[in-house]
Amino acid sequence: MNYERKRFMRLTPAQQAVIRTVSAESFGEKAGVWLFGSRLDDSKKGGDIDLYIEPEIQEADELVAAKLHFLLELHKRLGEQKIDVVIRRAVSDELPIYRVAKETGVRIL
Repeated sequence: MNYERKRFMRLTPAQQAVIRTVSAESFGEKAGVWLFGSRLDDSKKGGDIDLYIEPEIQEADELVAAKLHFLLELHKRLGEQKIDVVIRRAVSDELPIYRVAKETGVRIL
């Protein structure tokens, strides 16, 4: 899929590229990443960046380190912004937020 051609309502192409790059670096090349929430609505202002991630890595300690790396790198590259990250482990129970994020979100990686 050519993610560069997709338009995300309130993320610039440069911001999209940073999120894709840092996601792959942090969670693996095969990780799935969806943008969901208020950033998909042009009528809203501000709002945090809500990301749902299905990581390639699955070990709990590796996921904690990956999430910290991910958030640190995003803040370095995008500046101080509110970023919420929902990470799904394959062994976890199905939570409603997982379904909502995938159904209403836009896949960016």
